[in-house]
Amino acid sequence: MRKETSQWSKDVRKAVIDKDLSLKQLAENIGYSYAVVSSVINGRYSNASYKAIAEKINRELGTTGLPERVDTPSDEWCQAVKIELVKRSMSVNQLAEKASVSRDRLSMVINGRMMNEQIVEKVNSLLDISLSAVPVCDS
Repeated sequence: MRKETSQWSKDVRKAVIDKDLSLKQLAENIGYSYAVVSSVINGRYSNASYKAIAEKINRELGTTGLPERVDTPSDEWCQAVKIELVKRSMSVNQLAEKASVSRDRLSMVINGRMMNEQIVEKVNSLLDISLSAVPVCDS
């Protein structure tokens, strides 16, 4: 399931074209790597500094607004995983090894900083967690 592009992201992309810049040039102009700038623009950057980076992008391009935050696992799911790890006396490293994923990527997911459905499924299976990582909304 592909996430819809935010209006801010569309505005930034248009401004980059209008100013005849590449994303690499934009990144150099504001003092960040291409990967970081691209992640912020595409709504995949979950670090707390994403707002500061977006504000630098806005100043450089004359755009306004902020990117939408990336989807993240629910607090309840993250807490359930941490409780289960304690119950099983299992470290994040051990869980990462059993799930065949990097410790850093797993840590980002179980600390609610990024969503990765494959990792969530593996964690749910390995720890017998039935709680959904995505909050159910009544709409």
